[in-house]
Amino acid sequence: MADTAQNYILYRTTALTAQPASYTDQSGTTVTPAVVTLLPAGEVIATQMLTGLDGVTAPAGLAFALDADGKYPVGSIYTPPAATTT
Repeated sequence: MADTAQNYILYRTTALTAQPASYTDQSGTTVTPAVVTLLPAGEVIATQMLTGLDGVTAPAGLAFALDADGKYPVGSIYTPPAATTT
């Protein structure tokens, strides 16, 4: 019997940021703008039906989590539970 597929989310474990380019203003001063957050940590970027995570690897800065109840649609913020010792 095959495993039953369940809903998993792919979410950001770290914020995606960008550093705007520095520029020189009219007085000749170099201005370095603040870093801009494009996508915050915890943002759900995809949902996927999977039978498990064996052999599945998320890219750096991303992680999978089981979302059996479908509480976290794309664009929502997921907060992983605190680390536990098994």
